Amino acid sequence: MRPYKTCVRVDAERAKLRIAVTGASGLLGCVVVEAAAARGHTVIVGVHQARCSWPTEVMVVPIDLTIPRSVEKFIERAEPDWVVHTAAMTDVDRCELKPADAIIANVAATRHLVEAVQTAPTRLVYLSTDYVFDGESGPYREDDPPNPINMYGRTKRAGEVAVLESDTRHVVVRSASFLGAGSSGRRTFVETMVERMRTGPPLQAAVDQFANVTPVGYLAAALVEICERGLTGIWHVAGREVISRYELARQLAELFAFPADVVQPVKYGELSRPARRPLRGGLCVDKAAEALSIAAPSLSEALSAWKAVAFPSS
Repeated sequence: MRPYKTCVRVDAERAKLRIAVTGASGLLGCVVVEAAAARGHTVIVGVHQARCSWPTEVMVVPIDLTIPRSVEKFIERAEPDWVVHTAAMTDVDRCELKPADAIIANVAATRHLVEAVQTAPTRLVYLSTDYVFDGESGPYREDDPPNPINMYGRTKRAGEVAVLESDTRHVVVRSASFLGAGSSGRRTFVETMVERMRTGPPLQAAVDQFANVTPVGYLAAALVEICERGLTGIWHVAGREVISRYELARQLAELFAFPADVVQPVKYGELSRPARRPLRGGLCVDKAAEALSIAAPSLSEALSAWKAVAFPSS
């Protein structure tokens, strides 16, 4: 199981819901399914190709988010109270190199889902990103104006607009830099950092790129609470601290008892990546911290719990 599979502390007598999850084979989607099922909700996962090990009581329904009629059929069959839309093309550099694919995955698919729930008694949670901001003056609050600087951010912002301008009852949840245990052959960015420090140091890490690091178990539990409480609007749900990629790498090196020289501090511009990143980025999470019953763990706590799952023999 994954770290921080925390049950939300809400009214135990609250009515159980039908919660559909798109992207249920992904890093976050799998954990949302687990968290919702653990709370006793009826969970329906939309599956196109990939699969993962969901709880046995989960209902599996086929869906192709790129085909409007497939999405409509999914909603008709699932009859969800809520759809938690985690499906997305999240590889930032791949989005930059294949913009047409990013538009289909992040914009068209979201619009199809919005259209499908327009006439249904269904609420929609759309998962977005800190990359809708330009990184000039973060961390950002919910009412700060978005200004994405790469294709990933632009397509996720377009998805936000499709949701926010619709007649659906909706929630937009922005988060940042997921911390979780990847599946076989699908390493997370933090796992990749560790493997690089272990097998091919030094790892170059940007001293001028800042963001939150978000435990997926915490985020999943928060999403379930949002559904249970019927919240609306825009929410920033992410880890507490906003730190540089270099500081994150240093903490990982210390956690794994690697020598200090396995991490090399660099400016982001030296990394020569296809897509620009927001540098002074991150999300202000005060609103969620005050309103939600579940609290984000500290980064040190989150990293220790993650290591026990992702690298159990280390």
